[in-house]
Amino acid sequence: MIRLFLTTLFLLSFLTLASCNIIGFGGAMAQAHEDQMLIEKPAEYDLSGHTVAVVIEADLVMHYEHPGMANIIAEAIAGRIATNVQNVRVLNPTDVAHWQYTTSQWTAMSSSEIVNALKVDRVVYIQIQNYRLTPPGNQWLWEGRIDALIGVIEKNSFEQDGFDQTFEINSMFPRRPSVLTHEEASKADIERGLLSEFIKETSWLFYLHEEPKNPDRYRPELDQ
Repeated sequence: MIRLFLTTLFLLSFLTLASCNIIGFGGAMAQAHEDQMLIEKPAEYDLSGHTVAVVIEADLVMHYEHPGMANIIAEAIAGRIATNVQNVRVLNPTDVAHWQYTTSQWTAMSSSEIVNALKVDRVVYIQIQNYRLTPPGNQWLWEGRIDALIGVIEKNSFEQDGFDQTFEINSMFPRRPSVLTHEEASKADIERGLLSEFIKETSWLFYLHEEPKNPDRYRPELDQ
């Protein structure tokens, strides 16, 4: 009787443990599925039916430390808008860059002067306020971040010196809490990943798209 009792007790303990493991595994699977979920989000600002110019403002230090950065951002965002927004015409970023280069005081112009000079209906004005690849005071780790103000200038607006609508974009790569050392990733890897995140998050403001439900836990490599 004692042996039967002990055998029964052992089997019950084993089944309970197995049940807990199955429940735990199922919970982990459900969480992983939740982390990879994408949700559809509409545009924050509708550019359809308009002519559009993408203008980048960055200080001289950023241009010196990251040459070509502004052109890469402008071309990529202009391309995404042209591809994903219906009935839109986007001014060639090379023409915009040429206008900026040949108009030395363009940053002092009012918003109405800028939109009229570029001969478009809307200007997507990207003011990069912070661009870094490492944490402040620590050059041994990678922690890329871009902070920018995105303003939309409308032609014939009542706003003669300002934006008709503004958005803040704060992009990071790698996503927190991940921090990489210089042995784990190169400068080119971090810069490429950071620019990709910023371009994606900024252009998403202007068209219907899917984005991660939980961006801090989303792992894009799993969806490749």
